[in-house]
Amino acid sequence: MTGLLRRWFVNPWVQLSICVILGTAAEIFLKLGAAATADPENNWSWTGLTGLRSIWVWWGILASVVSLFNWLATLRKLPLTIAFPVGNIVHILVPLSCWIFLDEAITPRRWGGIALVLLGLMIVAKPAASLEAKL
Repeated sequence: MTGLLRRWFVNPWVQLSICVILGTAAEIFLKLGAAATADPENNWSWTGLTGLRSIWVWWGILASVVSLFNWLATLRKLPLTIAFPVGNIVHILVPLSCWIFLDEAITPRRWGGIALVLLGLMIVAKPAASLEAKL
C-alpha cells in the first residue's frame, strides 16, 4: 500500500495539482488577512506588516511555502515548458474562488481573459498528454 501511495503522490501531475490548489488557497487566505487587518489609522499599514496579525495571512504564507515545495517536486519530473503553462490554471481558479468565496464580481472582460487562459491551457494540454505517455 505504501508503494502505491508513494507512486501516486510523486506523480508530477498530482504534485502540480496540489501546487495549483495551494496557490489558489494562499491567495484567498492572504486576501482575507489583508482585509481583516486593514487599518488606515495605523502608520505602518502601508507596509503590509499589520497583516501579520491575522491568522489568515499566516495560513496564506504556509500554503505558499508548501506550494513552493510541490512546485519543486513538479519541476524534477516535468519540463518547465509544460509545467508553467499548466500551472497557470491558478489564473482561472483565483478569480473563480474570489467570486464564490469572497463574493467579488467578475467583469465580462475578466470572463474573456479566463476564456483565453483556458484556451491556452487546452492548446498546451495536447503536448502534455503525449509527455504523460513517456513518463
